Amino acid sequence: MEALERAVGRGAGGGFVAAALASSVASAQDAAAETFGTKEVKDVVYKVVDGREIKLNLFLPTKADGSLAGNAPLLIDIVGGGWTSGAPGDGGFWRACGAVERGYAVASVSHRSLEPGKLVFPAQIEDVKAAVRFLRANATEYGIDPNRVAATGASSGGRLASMLGVPNKVKTFDVGDNLDQSSQVQVVVNLCCSADMAFYLETAPEQAPDPIYVALGGAKTNDKPFAEQAAPLMENARRYSPITYVDADFSPTITLQGVLDHLIVPSQSCLFYEALKRAGVQTELWLDNNVGHTAAIFPMETRKKIVFDFVEKVFGESQSAAK
Repeated sequence: MEALERAVGRGAGGGFVAAALASSVASAQDAAAETFGTKEVKDVVYKVVDGREIKLNLFLPTKADGSLAGNAPLLIDIVGGGWTSGAPGDGGFWRACGAVERGYAVASVSHRSLEPGKLVFPAQIEDVKAAVRFLRANATEYGIDPNRVAATGASSGGRLASMLGVPNKVKTFDVGDNLDQSSQVQVVVNLCCSADMAFYLETAPEQAPDPIYVALGGAKTNDKPFAEQAAPLMENARRYSPITYVDADFSPTITLQGVLDHLIVPSQSCLFYEALKRAGVQTELWLDNNVGHTAAIFPMETRKKIVFDFVEKVFGESQSAAK
């Protein structure tokens, strides 16, 4: 694989240039000596808002006798598209690449869906943060290691996963139950998210997807110039963008981005990576020349290798630091 610094460069016109990654990357090592079974715990209510139950699904590694493996690192998959979310999912990428069989616990987290003028930011951010606190509060019951938690998502899910990297000292979005628990994860795996919505609206308000306007409390229409529509949304755009909260305490973050993405333009991922790097945060950015806006960035074995190498490195470092 290309070294990180070669993955992104500046073109003569100021654009971003992606270096190709070989598709023949060796597959990630699939753990080790033991292969684990799976216990499914479905429709776990992690939060109740105005009488509405918000749920998650759990997929937990089990030993040969059916008991929980225990102390399993937790991988969270955030369900959504355009900040809409129905029932909890099946674990997404994490389960597709056999994480549970390798001894990881997987949580598939739903959240309240975006509703113009009703359920806009920060409701969705508050939900996923509540899910992390709930899982940590119940770590013993589910056999989870609360000190090794990673979160991933694509597009709007990547945005929410990235907000889980916001340093724990920022309490703005922590409301509700289990407030004695941290909502910051140890690792963020971000796929093609709008990390800096203010910059997006300043530089390309006509290109910014409709859900961004809705999430920030507006509506994208053809009745007036897009710059005028974006202007009153700028304060919220900064408040709800993960890049706003980047400092040395932000969670280690790996970003995967399709170069052909015309919905969430690649500069969003590049700006996020550069901000994290300047702050001294452990971070990587991988660009796939061959895809647009999709969660399927790189072939599965390549994606698996890239992501697990990063996650396992951070988890290993956190365990060493705790000793």
